[in-house]
This record gives sequence, structure tokens and C-alpha cells, in this order.
Amino acid sequence: MKYTVVFLFPLLIFNCQSSSDKDFKINISSSDKIISNGDNIKIVIESKSGQVIDSAAYYLNEKEITNETTLKDLKLGENIAKVKIYSNGIEHSIDRSFDVYSNKKPEIMTYEIIKEYNHDQNAYTQGLEFYGNNLYESTGLNGKSSLRKVDLNTGEILKVLNLNYEYFAEGLTILNDKIFQLTWRNKIGFIYDLDFNKIGSFDYNKSIEGWGLTNDGEYIYKSDGTSKIWRLNPDTLEEIDFIDVMTDKSRIRNINELEYIDGKIYANTYQQNRDVIIIINPKDGAVESVIDFTGIRNRVLNTPETDVMNGIAELNGKLFVTGKNWDKLFEVKIYSRK
Repeated sequence: MKYTVVFLFPLLIFNCQSSSDKDFKINISSSDKIISNGDNIKIVIESKSGQVIDSAAYYLNEKEITNETTLKDLKLGENIAKVKIYSNGIEHSIDRSFDVYSNKKPEIMTYEIIKEYNHDQNAYTQGLEFYGNNLYESTGLNGKSSLRKVDLNTGEILKVLNLNYEYFAEGLTILNDKIFQLTWRNKIGFIYDLDFNKIGSFDYNKSIEGWGLTNDGEYIYKSDGTSKIWRLNPDTLEEIDFIDVMTDKSRIRNINELEYIDGKIYANTYQQNRDVIIIINPKDGAVESVIDFTGIRNRVLNTPETDVMNGIAELNGKLFVTGKNWDKLFEVKIYSRK
């Protein structure tokens, strides 16, 4: 999980070199500086070698369109424009990816600390979740990775399973009395019963690493350190599809710990300059709100091991947050900063 967040800002005109044919070039112009649903785009092809273009067919995500179109209901993030060009009896095919951004600016929110709880300062928190009023936690680092059941009121570790040194544990989620726990780069996840007996494992396929997990009661959602959140089949753990997490200006990478609350995905982001939680629409990946937790780290005992905010859990409408090697866990109330 060791990347730097990069915000990308596309230009009004997108000069596009073919990935498969160097004789032609695609230009995509937009009615807005930042492309989003509702904008008009125009796809223009140019001959770089002077070849005559007899005809062309235009496609957007494999669906045929005209060269001028209004974007509607596109998924946020990467989309593919493709052109089949016919010149002197030869078919040429060129394509270009471009990003579609949210058409709404995220609401900025802030917080109030309602209550503080003790938290194990040696816990490099990777996943946090309540299940049946019990708090479960996954901790990371090689040699320190574990699965835990924790007493919320005292911070006492009620049950612990330590992982082998080779595994760097990541997020967890619990569905249908099964605990699912990720590892970072081992490309494997573990499945346990509620007594921490290992009952299975699963491999990663399309996702590159394991970072965060949550579920909506039907599907499991997984972050992998990129801007993607994958939707998994809870029975096979197969990656079905994904959303890209986007604001009205930026692609948000390093999506980390996840929590599904009231139809939205709450997420930490790793190595941000500020402690924040973003609230994501799981249908399209749009960041609808950003919760600014500036100052919360001042409430914990800071040591050389104290790291970023990471850990989100919800119980009976109450939101709880903590961080890596924090000595406290907080119940917080969220409200608009207006």
C-alpha cells in the first residue's frame, strides 16, 4: 500500500495516438474541460500519413455511436472510444481511453467526537467491523498480523489468531457467519468461522492486491490499492465487476479500509496528507462527500509507530473510527461543514 495519490486533470482536447495503427490519430473534444455525464463529445480522426479516409465507424465501449454524442449513464473512470477506419480497401482500428468524472462536487463534512475508547496501540489496524454487537479487527505487518475479537468498552482483546510471518494481513468483513480476511501481496484471502477456525481460502484474480473489505449483505466489496473497488461473489469470491472512485476533478487512488453504511461505501485512503473518509456511491463510484477529520490524530498518543487514520465501523447507527497504532477508538458524529 505504498503509493502516492495522484490527481489527474484532463484537457479540453484529447490528442490520441492509436494503440494499434500509427497512420491515424483520434482527437476527442468535449463541451466541458472535465468530461462527465451530460457532456457532448466529438471524435475526430486525422490521417498522419496523408492517407485518404473513405469512411469510419465510431464506438464507445464497443457500442456503435455517431462521431458526435451526448454522454449518458457512462460508468465513471475509464471509458474506451474506438474508430474503425476504411482507407484504400484496408480496415484500420484505433482506440483511446479517457476518463469520465463525477458531475457533482463532493460535500465537505466534519465531525464531533462523542466518546473515546481504549484501543491497542500495537494494533496496525487494517480492518474493523461489528458483527452481532461484537467488534472484530484485522491487524497488519509481517510478524504482527492477526484476526481479533475486541471488547469495545475496554479495548481488551477477547480472542486472537496470529497469522504466519509470511502474511501481511489487510481488511476484513463478515457475512453469513463467515469472516473474510485479506492479505496484502500474497494474492490470497482467508475464510474463518466465528470461532476463528480456518474453513477456506480464496485467490485474487483481476485485482492486484488486497486492501479493504466490506459487504452490503449480498455482495462483498474489495479495494486493491488503486482507484478500483471490486464487487465479489460472496460464494466464490470471484471479482464480478468494479467501480472507479472519482470526484468531479480527480481519480482517487489508494482506496483502503471500507465500510458499507446506509447504501454508501465509506473509505479511508492511504497516505493522504490529511485524515479523511470519503463517502462513495457504490453504483457509479462518485465521491459524494468528504469527511475532514483534521485534528483527530492530536487526540491519540503519538509515537514513532503512530500512522494514518484507518478503521471504520458502524453499530446501530453509530460511527466508530481509529487508526494504525492508535491508542484510542472514537465514536463520532458527522455533519455538514456549511
